[in-house]
Amino acid sequence: MRRDARVSPTLASANLEEAAAGWTARLDKGPLSASEQQALQHWLDQDRRHKGAFLRAKAIWQASGRVAVVHGPAAHPMTHPTPFPALPRRRFFVAAAASVLLLAIPKQQGKANSLYATSNAVSAPLHTAFGTITLDCYSKLKMGLQSSRLVEGRCCVLGRTGMIVKAGNLIFAPQGRLLLSCSPTQVTATSISGTVRLRKHHSDEWWTLSAGAQISLTGDLPPEVRSLLPEEMEAQNAWSIGRLEARDESITSIASTFNRYNQKQMHVSPELANRKLTGVFNLNQPEVFAIAAQTILGAKLTQSPQTLFLH
Repeated sequence: MRRDARVSPTLASANLEEAAAGWTARLDKGPLSASEQQALQHWLDQDRRHKGAFLRAKAIWQASGRVAVVHGPAAHPMTHPTPFPALPRRRFFVAAAASVLLLAIPKQQGKANSLYATSNAVSAPLHTAFGTITLDCYSKLKMGLQSSRLVEGRCCVLGRTGMIVKAGNLIFAPQGRLLLSCSPTQVTATSISGTVRLRKHHSDEWWTLSAGAQISLTGDLPPEVRSLLPEEMEAQNAWSIGRLEARDESITSIASTFNRYNQKQMHVSPELANRKLTGVFNLNQPEVFAIAAQTILGAKLTQSPQTLFLH
């Protein structure tokens, strides 16, 4: 199950991202002239990657609280504990990496062998003697002194020598970053970085997963192992760092993911349901995505305290 680490290919050129940043900065200054609007539309129509880059730029710019709404109803203003400084055009992409993930404190039941559970939010990291475990939304973890068990859902493990995590019929000893998912019928483990040793319960045979390898075990069937492409690894790891990565994904599918992680629910009209977008978004800011999608698709956005409706 060992494999060589792969180098992630460059998905977009710097010039493309710079152009997207330039248009976003221009929109922030005020309405476009007729000729500017025509030039922007021409650039967007040239290549669908342009739309993806523009959507990413607007999402990041809005996450910094600096974008003006150009089309449709005004969004509710975003508030921050302290004002954000003005960001130069070449630097505002860095703001995305520094954005804070909204974390939930999982419910704890009992003391020894405590059971932790999450609802519609990612948990704060749970500390053990040998690393941390972060629960995805709608997940349960039983934590003991010697080991932890993922009961259901997903978790991200940052482990070092001594960390033991169980899921289904498998036992894992990660030294690095490990993603685990567990359902009544299947366990899937993905090594994001470092290595992971694993074995079946009541077996002395240890296997090793290198970074980029994934193993799935369904019932009593033989395990399935495959190597993930860099973009697949990024997409699977996205939730654990507070991101939603969409690659030519339908608006309905993107909205469904946002709805899993947020109280404010997003609805999409049938006319927009199958329209597709590409971009990277903050998982805890559905409003930012909705305003960006509104701009790109020329749609309307209606908001209430609990809902977002793209139509």
